Amino acid sequence: MKVIGVLEKDSTGIYIEAVEKACRALGERAEYVPVFWGSEDSDEMLEMMLELEKRGGNAYGTPEGCLDNSDAEIAVGQFAPFGSKFMEDMPEIRMIGLLRAGLENVDIEEANKRGIAVVNASGRNADAVSDFTIGLMLAECRSIARCHHDIMQGKWIEHYPNYDNMPDLRGKTVGLFGFGYIGRLMAEKLSGFHVNIRVYDPYISEETAKKHHVKKVEKAELFETADFICVHARYTQETYHAIGKAEIDAMKPTAYFINSARAGLVDYDALTAALQEHRIAGAALDVYYEEPLHADSPFLKMDNVTLTPHTAGVTYDALINSAKILGANIAHILEGEPKAGFVNPEVMETPVFREWIKKAADRIGKKDTER
Repeated sequence: MKVIGVLEKDSTGIYIEAVEKACRALGERAEYVPVFWGSEDSDEMLEMMLELEKRGGNAYGTPEGCLDNSDAEIAVGQFAPFGSKFMEDMPEIRMIGLLRAGLENVDIEEANKRGIAVVNASGRNADAVSDFTIGLMLAECRSIARCHHDIMQGKWIEHYPNYDNMPDLRGKTVGLFGFGYIGRLMAEKLSGFHVNIRVYDPYISEETAKKHHVKKVEKAELFETADFICVHARYTQETYHAIGKAEIDAMKPTAYFINSARAGLVDYDALTAALQEHRIAGAALDVYYEEPLHADSPFLKMDNVTLTPHTAGVTYDALINSAKILGANIAHILEGEPKAGFVNPEVMETPVFREWIKKAADRIGKKDTER
């Protein structure tokens, strides 16, 4: 059985090797073929990936290298365009594996119609994002990045705009907007700081909140009472601007806003106004409507924001983990025991997928358990 890895042309060698190892570990008779798409220029590649985030898997056609491997049955990629054209050109594909949690670059509806399973690596960079978010909290409220920048410029400044509101974390209230895997890791890691944790997530139960030693509250209470708001919800059509002017205006003047999730979750115009008028203490942002951040962005003119270039989830371990997690998730499905990452399990009911999965495990060979 042929497995293709559809990787970005600017992928690092370590990442390429990790993906190959995970795919080859699916079985001793799995034939792995890497193909590349996009641009070797990192800036151009970033623009193409952002276009996929906006327009979905149909933003681009089928990567050329895939056409030379139209007999492949499993395709693995990170931001590759897995749209309807790809599925039409690759008639044998029965499974698409994503080396990320996001699904924006896959036409899920078309995959369902064609009986193609979609599997992701959900949780691959959860540790990276939660670590980084706590770093953003500290960097902004203690002006760490501003201190570094000024010292490098030959300045020695002890009083920053938030000097009168430079807090200890102990005893403060951290509000988590969204309480999925990353939110739960945040609660676990923040417990050592002895903070009070409140969460807003309509999809969790009171029992889940108690299990993780957090208090579940309504959205209004979260924004009215938290000293830090950290955004960890998934971005969907339903959650577009879920944090709007009313929520921003309800924040305490001493509160900090942290977003390492998605820009579309937040009305950045309302946030910009609150920061410009110093109605909140500050913000730390890793995600923006347009990336890279435009030179005329008002955020670049503020003295109460910490900005990073959408890098919260990028660590060496996250790159390696994504391949390992996806490989394991695919293997479980092939063995008839799906455990995680199966995005559209309803395809199990389609005749074409049922027929394929019956034979797939035998045809791919014994799984390598030493990966």
